[in-house]
Amino acid sequence: MKVLFIYPNVARARSPQVDLSSLAGTLERAGHDSRLFDITFLQDADVPVAYRCALDEYQPDLIGVSCRSTEWETAQAILRMAHASVPVVIGGPHATIAPDEVIADKRVDMLVRGEGEEAILDLLDRLSLGVSLADMPNLWVKQNGQIYKNDVRNLVQDMDSLALPRWDIWDERHFRQHYHQIFYPAARIFGDLETSRGCPYACPYYLTPAMKEIYKGKGRFHREKSAPRIIAEINKLIKERQIDYVRFVDETFILNRRRLKEFCQLYKHIKLPFSFSTRPETVNEEIMGMLGRAGANCMSFGLESGNEHYRREMLNRQTAQEQVIDAVAIAKSNHIKTFAFVMIELPHEDRAKIQDTMDLINLLQPEVFQITIFYPFQGTPFYNYCLEKGLIEKDHARLTEIWKGSVLNQPGLSSEYLVRLRDLMFTFAKRNRRWWPMMRFLENHGTAFRAWKAGRSLAHIFPRILRKIGRPRITETDAHQA
Repeated sequence: MKVLFIYPNVARARSPQVDLSSLAGTLERAGHDSRLFDITFLQDADVPVAYRCALDEYQPDLIGVSCRSTEWETAQAILRMAHASVPVVIGGPHATIAPDEVIADKRVDMLVRGEGEEAILDLLDRLSLGVSLADMPNLWVKQNGQIYKNDVRNLVQDMDSLALPRWDIWDERHFRQHYHQIFYPAARIFGDLETSRGCPYACPYYLTPAMKEIYKGKGRFHREKSAPRIIAEINKLIKERQIDYVRFVDETFILNRRRLKEFCQLYKHIKLPFSFSTRPETVNEEIMGMLGRAGANCMSFGLESGNEHYRREMLNRQTAQEQVIDAVAIAKSNHIKTFAFVMIELPHEDRAKIQDTMDLINLLQPEVFQITIFYPFQGTPFYNYCLEKGLIEKDHARLTEIWKGSVLNQPGLSSEYLVRLRDLMFTFAKRNRRWWPMMRFLENHGTAFRAWKAGRSLAHIFPRILRKIGRPRITETDAHQA
């Protein structure tokens, strides 16, 4: 059978999605075919015609949409652009945590909750045989005038049993335009890889607590691919895409010390720089030394807030300030650059706590940091908390690009002010503190800020022209927006 996947990438993120690649690989191994309709490199006005052409040319047996909550409205809009007389199934995070909202859409015939590899094969088998879908695990389906809501099946425990991801469904620009060129300018083609699933932690701003509840009693939640399997996936990417940089997208890449040691031994033969994510409390000199010798080029970590008390009490991150400082120092001593993820406008966070974050960034001096304005994603503990505390309304306007504003109602922190503060923090946080009074003036005077920003834009006109006529050069601003 033929499946047309739709990727409603409203934020225009440039890296390929590992989950869709895994589903495409699963179908290929089972003898099915799949294609991808991806709006990343399309102008909004061109999407309707391109979608209709994709349907007419491919004639799929099933349309599958994978989307996050921020992409749901875009997914709905795409489905309304053309009528296809084939079933539509929705998967991904939003279908998993908001199934009632998704199944209520008239264009949606069914949805898959949770992991989709086994579910999509089961679905295609049943569709080809004309078998009832009413009792299929993971599936919510409209059938005979009713909606059947089935529980999820057990989690895949043997991650090595999954099919190798299929990467040829993606436009090559997804592999070439990547913010990690900041860390390794010589790299041209990037490969993103998943080596584990199921974060063992329970941060209230992620979906992990909800996913753990959905899969309670359904098997071990945190699962890992073996070191040889990881190497096999890398070699496939090297062969098919000629990658020269690897980015591991796991939340916690270095938890399993035995696997890490084996991986580092095997990876020495790959001889490509790579980046990974972890938490500061997992870092020590032995691990960083091992990773550095294997070729690690960058360590990404969630800093979120620079206020230790707030991190412990509100974010469930029991990381001491000294552990954060030591982790960055150890990484740098092993020639591993650092990428810090930061959020502002967290629940009950005031300007003083945001200043603590800026102070810590200034102390750490990470090579790059990304500042996101907090958004309470549906299904997370913080979403429910914000509702209970009156920080958001249940029917608040859903953001599609979370760095562009805030939906929280907190005194003194308007959405416009936060966007201004975010931009200024990105410019001033790592600078000498003698510049900070200028920042405070600009953040409190909108007219002066706009004039300052306009001046900076003019200063970047000529470098941008050069980038357009030559090889794209990705800046820290690009990384921030990614």
